[in-house]
Amino acid sequence: MELTAEIIQDTLGPLKPLLADPEMTDILVFSARKIYVRRRRSEFARFAGGWRSDEDLAICLEAIARFIKRKLDRDNPILDARLPDGSRVNVIMEPCYAAGGAFMALRIFGQEPLGVDELMRLGALDPAGLAVLKSIVAAGRNILISGGVGSGKTTLLNALCSFIPDGDLIVTVEDAREIRIGHELWAALESKKKIYADDTEYTLRDLVRNALRMNPRWLIVGEVRGPEAHDLCRAMNTGQAAIGTIHANSAFDALLALETLYLQSGLESSARAVRETIARAVHVVIQVEMLPDHSRKIVEIAEVHGLDRTAPDGPYTIAGLYRFRPDGMENRRVRGRFEVAGPPRYVERLRTFQPDAIPAFWRDGP
Repeated sequence: MELTAEIIQDTLGPLKPLLADPEMTDILVFSARKIYVRRRRSEFARFAGGWRSDEDLAICLEAIARFIKRKLDRDNPILDARLPDGSRVNVIMEPCYAAGGAFMALRIFGQEPLGVDELMRLGALDPAGLAVLKSIVAAGRNILISGGVGSGKTTLLNALCSFIPDGDLIVTVEDAREIRIGHELWAALESKKKIYADDTEYTLRDLVRNALRMNPRWLIVGEVRGPEAHDLCRAMNTGQAAIGTIHANSAFDALLALETLYLQSGLESSARAVRETIARAVHVVIQVEMLPDHSRKIVEIAEVHGLDRTAPDGPYTIAGLYRFRPDGMENRRVRGRFEVAGPPRYVERLRTFQPDAIPAFWRDGP
């Protein structure tokens, strides 16, 4: 019997109402009857439903593996995949799952990606932050979006893409497709893992290299986590506008994380040369964070100014453009205010080519 998307959905039976909940963000399955869920701006809570037995759960996991033509057994105990509805699923089973049986984590993405208006309603940024983001894209700046797991990097990436002009070709590169943008000229590339001995594997690095041959105006790498960092920086330094996401705890740390990944490319380059390349490649870093009240906010936008030539190791120099400054908790919600600094160096580019894209608070700057 051919496994279809409908059959997969039926196999997920107990989870179907959860997957349809527009507020749902995460589902953790520890066993057939031990399931926890998290909705937006909420903590994990126990779900009353579940499968009748661990055997039924095992059938579900096997069906998912067969649907994506992957193996899931004791010799291949880890599975990372995308469900037909776009949800991301990660499964790990014994012997790697010490508790026995299997563990499944689902990351849920709504049917429609959140737009900037919705992000402002949720408090992720304010109108000034929106103006800053629009100006960054209008100037064609190379952007690195940084944050922890579940901080909202992909959500922000989707929103940023809404500012890209309709006539620009966008090529996205991902391991598992999460980026969803309503753009007519959009080519989505997804890596292909090697399953059988005679299969051909196509890594993120292969896809980034191929994407450059497609001559995009915007190259977007969903998650930079390996040697593809080198190819992304090369693209950034050869005229392509590019956006990538990375795991880091601050804007400055994001540049250091990119440097570490770049060095994994295996090329004979000194740390100083790599740092010079990154300082020229990345123009803006946007830091997003999940705060203690489970809200997600842009906590920092910084412009990269290059390297400090006066210091022996030449650290990166960055200048803050926008930030969220927290000042405590009230009714279990984080209080705080957004602040704008600047103007950035790229304002001069906007003055020449797109003066209307300069935010009002930067128009009279130096």
